[in-house]
Amino acid sequence: MPVQKERYLVNSVLRAAQILESFSLQKDSFTNAELSKALGLNKSSVTRLLYSLEEAGFLRRDNTTGRYKLTYKLYRIGNVYIQHASLYKETMPVLSQLVEATLETAQLTVLEKNEVAIIDRIETPQSIGLMGLAGVNLPAYCSATGKVLLAHLPDNEIDEYFSNVQLKSYTPNTITDRKVILKELKLIKQQGYAICNAELEKQVIGIASPLRNKTGRVVASISVAGPDFRIGKKRVQEHITKLVTEAAGSISQRLGYLGPS
Repeated sequence: MPVQKERYLVNSVLRAAQILESFSLQKDSFTNAELSKALGLNKSSVTRLLYSLEEAGFLRRDNTTGRYKLTYKLYRIGNVYIQHASLYKETMPVLSQLVEATLETAQLTVLEKNEVAIIDRIETPQSIGLMGLAGVNLPAYCSATGKVLLAHLPDNEIDEYFSNVQLKSYTPNTITDRKVILKELKLIKQQGYAICNAELEKQVIGIASPLRNKTGRVVASISVAGPDFRIGKKRVQEHITKLVTEAAGSISQRLGYLGPS
């Protein structure tokens, strides 16, 4: 390496990059000791780097196991790349079809820390739609897409979530009883979709279903939402639920998932 370039290198940045690059589909979590051994760095250095990356929001630590995982902050920072990434590429054509079929707003979302991050959305062609833009974060416990994502977390991560989130009411329909929400999450996991009836916004109903990758892990969710006067009727709601779950199954297959829909 030329001396000129070497003068500008910051070793701590290079080591932090090494840590981030250690995560893969085959191994998506590490302990401090595992990273120290894998990278040949002393444990105290790795501890400082992990703490800094966690503080910056790039990693999160499971307080029970002590294992670190990547967060979706990296995903959002690489928003230009997202336009060409597999998840975005495979999702958006199906999402467009979903909007055409339902005439309601559709969204692609992921779980980021304790909130739902909207990666992208396609607005309804109808005159009355929803407020909000891609990039906005929503509470997970009272949104359809958030409940779908929470429902598929390991039990210890669900416990950690509720330990760090204040359950407050946004509308008269918001559920703030942890036991009631946990019972609902079990049902959502079994049935493969969630319906949120004006829990986050008054007179807005949302229907969401999970997206799975080739390993079967839930990596995101899609949802359709609109005013209750349009999708509040049982017949319409059941029809849209069927379309959303079928769309989620189609996208999951595009992502390599070969399991049951």
